[in-house]
Order: sequence, then C-alpha cells, then structure tokens
Amino acid sequence: MQTPLSRRLLPGLAAAGVLLGARTAQAQTAPTSTWEQIMTTKRLRVGAALTEPWYFKDTTNNAAPGGVRIGDVTWRGIGPRLGDAIAKAMNVQLEMVEVTWGTAVAALQANQIDTMFILDPTPERALAIDFVPSPVLWYPVAALAKNNFEPTTWTQLNDPAINCGVVLGSSTDQTLTRMSPRANIQRYQQTGEMLAAWQSNRIQAAFLTAPGSDLAIARLRSGKTLIPRPIVAVPAGAGVRKEADSRWANYLSTVIGYFYNGGLTQNFYDEFMTFRGLEPGRATAIQREAW
Repeated sequence: MQTPLSRRLLPGLAAAGVLLGARTAQAQTAPTSTWEQIMTTKRLRVGAALTEPWYFKDTTNNAAPGGVRIGDVTWRGIGPRLGDAIAKAMNVQLEMVEVTWGTAVAALQANQIDTMFILDPTPERALAIDFVPSPVLWYPVAALAKNNFEPTTWTQLNDPAINCGVVLGSSTDQTLTRMSPRANIQRYQQTGEMLAAWQSNRIQAAFLTAPGSDLAIARLRSGKTLIPRPIVAVPAGAGVRKEADSRWANYLSTVIGYFYNGGLTQNFYDEFMTFRGLEPGRATAIQREAW
C-alpha cells in the first residue's frame, strides 16, 4: 500500500526544519557588523601600505621608541601607532594586514581589514567606502628648499627665475601649476630624480608633501621644509566599510579626534621622524591649527 503523501513528506520536512534552525541560530550568533566582529574575535585588523612615515616594517627590530611589536615584526609609523593605541583602548589584539594604496578599498569591501589610516577621502573612494568625519591628520603641500631660499608665498614663487621641481602628474604638480603657473617648473618621472636635481642645484625647490620633505631632510641632512602661503593641505582620513551599523565608524571618529586634538598623533609623527634622523623639534606640524 502506498504511504500517504503527508507521511512521506514528514522526514524531509523535519530535516529541513533542523537545517533551517541551525542556520537561523548561526545567523543569530555570527557577527553582523564590523563592531560586532571586532568584539567577537578580539582582533582589530588595520591595513598597511608600506610607505614612510605612515607604515614601516623595521626589519632590524630596533629598540628605539615608537615600535609596535606584532609577532616577530616591529612596525613603525602613524598607522601602526594609532592602531596599537586603539586596540589597547578596546582590549583587543592588533593585526597589521599588508595592502597597497590601490587595493585598500577592495580589502575593506571584502572584509579583509577593518580600517585603513592615511587614506585620502576622494570622491571616487567615497562611492565605495565610508570615511570617518574626523581627519587623522593634515599634510600640506610643501617644498624641500635650500636654507637661503627666500620666497614664502605662491605669489613670490610665481616667477620664471625660480626653478621648481615636481613629479610629473602628481598632486603637487597640479598644485604648483595652478598656484604659480609662471614659475620655471621642471617635471621628473620619479621623486629620486627630482631630489638628485635639487642636490645638484638644478632646482631651488623640490615640491612634495611636508612629510616627504621632512624625510628627505633626514636622509640628505640638508635643506628646510617650506610651506608656501596660503597653505594648501589635504586631510588624511580613515576608511571603513559601508554598513548600517555605525558603532565602529562612530567610535573610530571619536578616538581619532581625541588623539589628534590631544597631540598624540603629532607625537607619533615626531617620534618616527626622530627615529629616521630628523632632529627633535624639526618635524612639520600635522595639526593644521599649529601652522
């Protein structure tokens, strides 16, 4: 005799119910946002694009102040120092995840990292990820200049007699071209070529960001960082995933603002520049209020 349809369906329905219940329970316990994920795993994953002074792997494991030890690697720079301070405040472990500036947005979208510091909030990036309102720091367009170089404004630089160097197509190239179009602008393919031209006195001012100029002074043991007036500056941001739960973004904005306003981020920057050989007190302010 054929089994009634209802009796034949019962085992399958029961199995489906068990499976559905398991999936529902899993969905209820699995982290559904970055905040919950950090609190559940007790890990904070910070993206790191190896670029000084933001992210640096100290392979010598130097004992100088400012090192963040993770496993057998010593990290230095503003990114690791901020990440370490935030992880300690949250009582979680810091993980540095190597990315590039070009892959950082995709890494956030793919849930490979929880944030990326010193990521400029551009209109294109803002289509794909969010940025916390508080800037991590500000870095102005600046020039590595000879100590006896006298111009201090864009208007004074706007002179064919002044030889300026830029990296072709860079943001500093665009800024100098816009602000001082009459200057004798020499364009180079690489930063190293531009600095070599500066050393050989073929140009009087090599345009970089202020941190780039500070690093060059530390290496070359010569020159000064000139920030032309009026100041042209870019806010360095912190990127996060787009998600409905805003707890992580709100918390990150609060602590980044706290560290910035309290001078701790500036201390991290000064610390790294001192490690790189720049005399204490010579590093550029990354707080725009100090300019």
